[in-house]
Order: sequence, then structure tokens, then C-alpha cells
Amino acid sequence: MSAVEMAVTGIGVALLSGACFHRGTGLRPVPLATWAAPLPLLVYAPRASWQLAVGVAAVAWLVGQLGLWSYFTKDLRVPRPLVAAHISGGALLVAAVVGLTRVHLVDGQLLAAAWALPLAWAAMEFLVSVKSPHGAWWSIAYSQADRPGVVGVAALTGVWGVSALVVTPAAAVAAAIAPVGTFGQRLAALLVGTILPLVAYGYGRTRRARVGAGAPVRVGLAVVPQAGLPVPIESAEGAALLTGYVGLVRRLAGRGVQAVVLPEAVFVIAESGFTDGLRPLGAVAAELGVPVVVGAVRHGGPDGSANVAAVLRDAGGPPECYAKRHLLPGLEAAYRPGRKSLFVSVGAARAGVAVCKDLDFAPLVRSYRRGGAGLLLAPAWDFERDDWLHSRMAVLRGVESGIPVARAARGGRATVSDAFGRIVAEVSTVPADADAGEGVAIDAAVTPAAGQTNYARFGDWFAWSCLVATILLAVPIDRITT
Repeated sequence: MSAVEMAVTGIGVALLSGACFHRGTGLRPVPLATWAAPLPLLVYAPRASWQLAVGVAAVAWLVGQLGLWSYFTKDLRVPRPLVAAHISGGALLVAAVVGLTRVHLVDGQLLAAAWALPLAWAAMEFLVSVKSPHGAWWSIAYSQADRPGVVGVAALTGVWGVSALVVTPAAAVAAAIAPVGTFGQRLAALLVGTILPLVAYGYGRTRRARVGAGAPVRVGLAVVPQAGLPVPIESAEGAALLTGYVGLVRRLAGRGVQAVVLPEAVFVIAESGFTDGLRPLGAVAAELGVPVVVGAVRHGGPDGSANVAAVLRDAGGPPECYAKRHLLPGLEAAYRPGRKSLFVSVGAARAGVAVCKDLDFAPLVRSYRRGGAGLLLAPAWDFERDDWLHSRMAVLRGVESGIPVARAARGGRATVSDAFGRIVAEVSTVPADADAGEGVAIDAAVTPAAGQTNYARFGDWFAWSCLVATILLAVPIDRITT
């Protein structure tokens, strides 16, 4: 094939793989598209020059990610230069991973090639999470969140293992049909692509069978549709919201719930009037014997303004407050991040409290599990079109640490998931979908965590192992350009 023909083929490969990345890594990903996306790049790479191979890989990632441009710039209000840097940086990293895999494909080291892509991909995502203010947001693992049989391996490896699992079959197939290599190497590569998914699935099945059943806890989520910013609690709109939430708490208490979670940043309340402002919710919580967790912006005070989750138990005393620890860059620059965890009793269970973006950070959830939390209660606020994706990030945090998650998001979805990533209850809270008059209220029973997952115990051992293995596979580095 001539250089021109190879370049033209590269354009087709970039568009095909880019289309798969677009469908498999967006706000509403198609799971199978994520598995397919790397394959055209890896089939093309050993048959093209290294410049074309890495260039096509970079273009494919750019094509796949450009669909998120408006989400980053309009919804999250991230400055355009930062979005461009984020997407371009991702393209360079993906190109480097494909380039590393190509080295072994060209050399006929097919078993190494089958391992190179999953190991390097997991290491890449992990390093980004360590440096990013968004934690583990950047991962293809979330595309599989509605497949508990796939994401179960996260209880052992974190999301990095799910990402590695997703790209393994493509790497194995590409190795098996590489231009050079022996029959034995091709067979070994195919076995990697077949056996690893089966082992991961078997691990998840075994873990589900081993976890003993304890006393279930019934939790309720309540959301009154609310557009725009949090409202002053003393305003007419604030009073109407407060009345609506009191009614929903009563409705859920009638169903036997043992805790109710409301969304993030519903109200704006001055520090001096914080206890009095929330007194109606405290009164109904005390009357019904059901703790209520509500999100509010607390203005003023010695520590400055904060985005808090207030836990209400009685009518008179001040609520216990958890301050959001991971704030959204730019949009929450005026708030001070919290530093402390908050535990609350829900029936016989010990629950941890977090707020929205906190659940993008696996170490925070692991610390709650290690501290004895058997359940997470999380007020949240989504941006409508990211409702599926952001809710599923919370689901994966629950799988990693083996802990149910009750997350009430306004402008998104209210979800209750169990320790294995199965959605127990879910409802849309986008104003156009929800009942604008009464709001939505759902409840579900979940079994609190009993015992820690290996990921909760040992943290990112898998990611660090992938990083070391990737370094070993990349030596000598000068082979990448041959």
C-alpha cells in the first residue's frame, strides 16, 4: 500500500474509531462502542508508520471528545483554553498508549502487545486522576456502569481494572491478526482477551455469593423540581420549597423509610439564621424519628461560606453539618472546602455523608468505608444532560468500596444503588420530566456493607502495578519511533 493510500486509510480509521469513542465515552455512552473503539487503531498501527499510527490515534480521540465541548464550556463553564488543553492532552495520552502497543505488534511480541494496551490505559487514567481536580472523572469505565457483571471487578481493582478489561479484547484481537508473530503467540494473545473477561466476571459473581445478608435499611430520596441557583430560605420561593419538602418527608416516612436525602444547594441560608431557617425540616424529622439530609449554601461564619449537607434530627438543636470537600473549579470558587467526614446513624447502620462531586473521588469513599460506614447519603446537583453519567460515577464508587449509595440530585437523577452496582430505585428529577407541583419521592431497601472490598483495603494497588508494568514495557523507549 502506497503512502497516500495508507494516509487515506488512516483518515477512515480515525473517523471510525472516533465515532466509536464518541458513542462510547459521551454523556450517554453505548457500552459496546467503548469495547470496539480501540480495535481499528490497533489493526492499523502495525501496518503504518509510527507517525501515522499515533497521529490517527490522536485524531480519533479528538473526534470522539469534541461532542463534549459544549458540555464543558456551557454547562460547567470551563474556560475554552482549558477545555482545549484537556481534550488535546487526552489525545496525546491515547496516542502514546497506542504507540507503545504498536512497538510490540511490530516486533512480533504479541503477548506483550495484548497486555500493553490495558496496562498502559489503566496507568494513564490513574495518573490523570491523581493530578486532576476532577478526581476519577476521566475514565471509560463508567460506560459499563449499567452492567454489574462487568464493573464488579472494581471491588478488587478500582475503576482502573474496568477500563483495562474494556480495552483488552481489542488488544488481543489486534495481536492475533498482527502482520508478524507465531501461531503460539497469536493463540496466547487470544487467550488473554478471552480468559481475563471471564475471570473478572467470575470474580464479581463469587463476591456477590460470599457477601452475607444483614438487616436491610430503607432510605428515601425526595426532590422538588427547581431551576437555577439555590434560593434564600426566607424568600417566598424558599418557603414554598420548604413546605414541599416537609410534605415529601412525611410521605416517605409513611412508607417506613429510616432516612431521607434531599438535593444539594436547595437553599441559601446565612450562618446566623441557619438553625432557625431549617427548623421546619428539623421539626418533622424529630416528629417522625427520621433523619433528613438536605443540601444548603451556608453564607458567612468564621470559616467563610460553604456548600454543606445538613443532617436534621430534632426541632431545636443546630444540625450536624458536612462541608463539601471537593468543589467544582470556577463555579464553587467562593466556597471553602470541608476537611472532615460526617457519620450518621440510620437504623442499625452507620452512614457517611458526602455531597455530589465528592463521589468523583475514590479515596474519600474508601475512607468512609474504612471508618465503618455501611451506606452513603449524598445530596447532589446535576446539569440535566449529564444526569446518567454523573449518577453512574457514584454507582461505581459504591462498587469499589462495596457500599450502597443513596444520591438525590436535582436537575438529574435520584438513584439508590446497592454494593454491587445494581440500581435499586431511580427517577428523573429534571424539571421537564418531574412533577413540577409535588416533586418526586422514591424509596428502596438496601443491605448496608458488611466487610470491606479488596479495593477499600488496599487502595490503588492495581493502578500502581499497571504503571510499573507500563514502564517496563516501554523500555527501551527508542523502539517507539521505529
